[in-house]
Amino acid sequence: MFSNKKKSDQTSFSEPSRKPAISYGGSLNLSGNSPTILPEILQTAATTEQGIIYIQPDQSEKFQSYQDLLLEARRILYGLIKLGLQPQDKVVFQIESSQDFISAFWGCILGGFVPVSLGNNVTINPEKNNRNISKICYTLQMLELPLLLTDASFAAKIPNLPELVQVGKFPVQTVEELRESKPDTNCYHSQPDDVAVIMLTSGSTGMPKGVLLSHRNLLSQAMGSVQMNGFAREDITLNWIPMDHVAALIYFHIRDVYLGNQQIHFPLELFLKEPLIWLDLIDRFKVNIAFAPNFAYGLINDCAETIAQRQWDLSSMKFFLNGAETIVAKTARRFLQLLAPQGLAPTVMCPSWGMAEVSSGVTFFHNFSLNSTTDDDLFVEVGAPIPGVDLRIVDDQNQVVAEGEIGQLEVKGLTVTPGYYQNQAANQQAFTEDGWFNTGDLGCIKDGCLTITGRQKDIIIIYAENYYSHEIEAVVEEVEGVEVSYTAACAVRETGDNTDRLAIFFSATDTDDNSLNAVIKTIRKTVVNTIGLNPDYLIPLSKETIPKTGIGKIKRQELRKRFEAGEFHGIF
Repeated sequence: MFSNKKKSDQTSFSEPSRKPAISYGGSLNLSGNSPTILPEILQTAATTEQGIIYIQPDQSEKFQSYQDLLLEARRILYGLIKLGLQPQDKVVFQIESSQDFISAFWGCILGGFVPVSLGNNVTINPEKNNRNISKICYTLQMLELPLLLTDASFAAKIPNLPELVQVGKFPVQTVEELRESKPDTNCYHSQPDDVAVIMLTSGSTGMPKGVLLSHRNLLSQAMGSVQMNGFAREDITLNWIPMDHVAALIYFHIRDVYLGNQQIHFPLELFLKEPLIWLDLIDRFKVNIAFAPNFAYGLINDCAETIAQRQWDLSSMKFFLNGAETIVAKTARRFLQLLAPQGLAPTVMCPSWGMAEVSSGVTFFHNFSLNSTTDDDLFVEVGAPIPGVDLRIVDDQNQVVAEGEIGQLEVKGLTVTPGYYQNQAANQQAFTEDGWFNTGDLGCIKDGCLTITGRQKDIIIIYAENYYSHEIEAVVEEVEGVEVSYTAACAVRETGDNTDRLAIFFSATDTDDNSLNAVIKTIRKTVVNTIGLNPDYLIPLSKETIPKTGIGKIKRQELRKRFEAGEFHGIF
């Protein structure tokens, strides 16, 4: 698949053809009965007997039928209307419970109000101005102090959070109070291009951008992914990604409401505490579709000894969707090998690509298997676009390159955001004159299939040679004594440097000085021998010190900024 160039020099796949690097997803199969706004899919789902299972922190379960969800959403709708909200008013969510989040989400959708999620898995320390509080403050200010919808426990903390008090007066309401309202059977008739939800991009600065997504965007993603993958009402899905992430809200909720199938949600904290609970639940509920970023498959792989002593029936699985961060072939392959004795088919791994700005996943690759890949593959194909979406690869002058050449990935189609909330500068930077959205990702198209090769900021350029962060991280995590999913390879510069330097941040399983020194020596030797690059800095940190997004992606750029601010001097 790849050229004979060494990895650090690689700029193309095989021999580039003269065919332009454009991939067309084709048309959606629409009929007169196809939904055009979100309330229609909940109303249709409510005519079925299916619904949502919520796994509680103690692993007990609660069931909410779609009919009950619609009723609860109508109660919340009535409460919001009583507060004086008008269609297209923003409602900021800071809600812990997935069930409360989902009910409140649909209450807003029925009224034409726009939910803006801050998360449902945060822990606020009132004595410390942490990133969560900063994000709440910034979002409230960006949206001009809209309603903050939360739960009773967080509402009680607000008067003791000086940062929030200083933001100014903003209304606060709890889901518990709204749930006591009588149901409102009226539903605001939104238009397909009305903004349905605002998703906040994750950022290390505390100033996320608000991604506008319309009813048309969200329904096009749901219908397109169903059309491409053959998802069906009979499927059972399982999700542990927090509801403020597009993978949970769109991939594993809106799509399932559209289909009217059974969906199961369980807390991220449960998965992180005991990753094998994921497999327990797949076996228990005979799950067909699940999703995780690469790091989660690595956490399962790290339990190999325990897995060998356990028994599950995983034969029900049709899709393990893999996306949201760089996909490492060796990790995905090891997962398939490890669980083959548990009935897992060798073809269930489905690499995918998407982002908030394109309404979550819009490419899917169905040919990943142990036979079609190797542990040494540097990149993994993520497939062709769904119906309604087109892709192209361009150079620095925004000219389409030939198939097989790496360049900047741009997207156009029904799922693409109309823009960022009140951010003209970001919109001008993101959209080309001919209407394509610049994703910020680098990639290659070959025979209509996309391969992501990284983001520009995730490439470390040292003396004009390119090295990929994820490749270095995968090598480091093979070293015994390194905690899985807590490694970051970053390009850093200190004053006077003429080129990037390589800093590797990692967490050790044993912090004893002798053990730590041995691990550092092994990491250095392994990276030199495998990558051909001698790390300038090897920085051991506690797991708690390594910043991650809500779904566990390490924030490399935040580590880089902290390094260049001098925070880690004295450690290396």
